[in-house]
Amino acid sequence: MKKSAMKKLVSYVLAPAMGLVMCLPVSAQQNVCVSSYKIVHQTVYDKEQISAFRLEYQSVSTPKEVTTYRQVWETEMREKRYTVAKPVTETSEREERYKVMKPVWEEQIRDESYNRVRYVTETEMREQTRTVLRPVVETKYREERTVVNRPVTQTVMQNQTYTTYEPQTTYRTQYVDQGGYAANWVYKQGATRNRLRRTDGGYYYDQTSGRVMYDRPGLHWVPQQQPGQYNLQQQYVPKIVAQQVPVTQMVAKQVVQQVPIQQVHYEQEVQVRRIPYQETRYEQVQQVEQVQVQVQKQVVERVENMVTVKVCKWVEEEVVRKVPITTTRMVYEEKVEQTPVQVQRWVAETKTVTETRMKPVWVPYTYTKSTPRTVTMRIPLDAYGNEIRVAPAAPAVVSPAPSIDGPIPKHTAEKPVNPEDAEKKEEPAATKEDDDKAVKEEEIEGKKEAEPEASTENSNTDAESTDEPSL
Repeated sequence: MKKSAMKKLVSYVLAPAMGLVMCLPVSAQQNVCVSSYKIVHQTVYDKEQISAFRLEYQSVSTPKEVTTYRQVWETEMREKRYTVAKPVTETSEREERYKVMKPVWEEQIRDESYNRVRYVTETEMREQTRTVLRPVVETKYREERTVVNRPVTQTVMQNQTYTTYEPQTTYRTQYVDQGGYAANWVYKQGATRNRLRRTDGGYYYDQTSGRVMYDRPGLHWVPQQQPGQYNLQQQYVPKIVAQQVPVTQMVAKQVVQQVPIQQVHYEQEVQVRRIPYQETRYEQVQQVEQVQVQVQKQVVERVENMVTVKVCKWVEEEVVRKVPITTTRMVYEEKVEQTPVQVQRWVAETKTVTETRMKPVWVPYTYTKSTPRTVTMRIPLDAYGNEIRVAPAAPAVVSPAPSIDGPIPKHTAEKPVNPEDAEKKEEPAATKEDDDKAVKEEEIEGKKEAEPEASTENSNTDAESTDEPSL
């Protein structure tokens, strides 16, 4: 019993110091050793009560008098007066006088004499008058004015400018390449050759067919580049040097000299002279000529012809006859008829109506605001790197232990405790375990009170979805 108690005491003392192994009571029958922790980040939500105002609309009822007009139909009798026309037929006689034309035949002698015309050809002299244009030449004079320029010579001194050239020497900068050849190392890539190599299978895109093809593993020709080599090569290295070179140029110079010049200017003079010219005009002259003309003349002869003709004459005669006449006249009578008529009348009615309108009101309210924050949690791992599942009834609490970098020593790791051995060793060390358990339960309760309900629900949900214990 003393041996087991000492062993448990050593494990409790060395575990926090080494930070490697620590036994954690999972249940009443089993203890689990904790070798390290896994850091897990979770998001929890802090709830905060915030007071604000929101705009709401309330129904407000107001009594209001409204006058409406109701439609009422009434029947009333109206007199309809109209005029009726009745036909009245009357028969009378009248005398109708008309004229009749009667034919009367008579014999008459009609003169149907006519003129006979014949043409006789005769020759006669006829005067023919024509107008002839006769030319008349007259000599006239016209004045011709000519402007003549007379030369006037005058000597004038004039400035004459001419250009002379003088030599002028200037210096200009000339850049000369005074470089040379230098030996440099140049890298030359090696030749690329195809070698048989074993390659793993994989998928590749075939550009010809446009499909993804599978390349089987095996020996394939793979391009391989040989190592390159450095060669010594002569390269030209330029070196630009500036030099001052004299340049002689001919510079133009303007020189002014007085030179006598004969100037000739012309004065205009107007000369007038008479120039004769001939003008032809035409005069009209009447000429009369005798011309023989053949003319045909009419000769009229009278032919007598008396003809007997029957003539019908119409003699007017008046005839009287009696004609019966039927006359229809209209007699107008006025009639009165009573007709029922539907009359529309509007009756005013006043009633009180409740008018409902929406009134905006700012109403205070309180809502809960969830602020997310990230919580870092440590999940205990056993000596084999597995997560320790803690039962909800008796949650296990792991005391913090410093982490040790590097591999875990073999002599510090302990094997899991057998449940039968743990039952045998519970009785001697009951006092120390009860004290430690009470302290750990107080720490768990303090942590639970500090965390909000939202974080507990989120952690429980995450624990159920990921099968990890929530602390």
